[in-house]
Amino acid sequence: MGSATPMKIVIASAGRRAHYLEWFRDALNAQGIDGEVIAMEYRDTSPGFGLADQAVRMPAYNSAEYPEAIRSWFAEERPDLFFCMNDYEIQALSGSLADELRELGCLVTVLTPERQALVLDKYRMTMEFKKRGIPTPATWLGSDVDEVVETAPRGSRFVVKHRIGSGSSGLEFPELDGLREAVARSARSALGEDGRSAENNPAAVLVQEFLPGNEHGVDGVFSLDGSSELLGVLARRVDKMRDGDPDVATTASPEPFREVIAQVGEVLRPSGSINIDVREDVHGVARVIDVNPRLGGGYPYCHRAGADMPAALIRSARGLPHDPELLEYEPGVTTVRREEFTVISRGGVFVR
Repeated sequence: MGSATPMKIVIASAGRRAHYLEWFRDALNAQGIDGEVIAMEYRDTSPGFGLADQAVRMPAYNSAEYPEAIRSWFAEERPDLFFCMNDYEIQALSGSLADELRELGCLVTVLTPERQALVLDKYRMTMEFKKRGIPTPATWLGSDVDEVVETAPRGSRFVVKHRIGSGSSGLEFPELDGLREAVARSARSALGEDGRSAENNPAAVLVQEFLPGNEHGVDGVFSLDGSSELLGVLARRVDKMRDGDPDVATTASPEPFREVIAQVGEVLRPSGSINIDVREDVHGVARVIDVNPRLGGGYPYCHRAGADMPAALIRSARGLPHDPELLEYEPGVTTVRREEFTVISRGGVFVR
């Protein structure tokens, strides 16, 4: 792609994270690159429809119409760079569909099907990381809860969450005496790999030891040229959570997390950004508790402290030399999340 060629960037299913649309457009302008940022959404009431240069309504990812609709749109519009913010939609894209979109000349930032399946299944992911020497908490399936209750020391605390899930789905923090009940409650709402009900199966629930230390969100920014080169690391301490995303967070030095994000990158071979959540054990070791192979909900805290990940990714997509300063930021900056309101139409006509 020549430097004078306009660039089309698609962000699918941004939902309430529509700030990414604004930041990618700002990054295009800052880098002196002509282009547009396109919102692709299932719901026409998404805030992205009021912020993007172009808005595209796409069928739901789990509908029969979705594959052909997205193929047809890509064939006609020929976007250059594609990000998706929905974990289940990423699952639907990974594999042959993503490859078909790549054949149309687009950089599609989703993992291979094998690696995406690994990330989607938190139990398999944890076992693979353990095998690779990546620090993780002690982990069991909900179907093994009787064994855990019988062998764990009195006073133990646990984390219960959905094995297949996004954000804080099915999340509880029970003590030993309430562990069985917490697993049963979580199983009632657990989903399978297809996004449908797991039918109250306790094996669809994950049980992990509770780690008492600080939690950090860490972004690894990887090149888009197929080499999965680690371009930079961004980190923040999570001070308060709300609805599965950080609500208050403080930027932190990336150096303590550089090795673990590089190890995760070796396993997943990502392109673009991935986000991991780590929590410290009693000895201060940061253990990986979750991975999101996409633009994360915690990056804005580093953006407000001076980082410009969208610009770094745009430069990588263009084949321009990496500018390390784009991923530098000020540690110790505390930011709180707030709600915003976006006009999406006037008189029934969508605003652009």
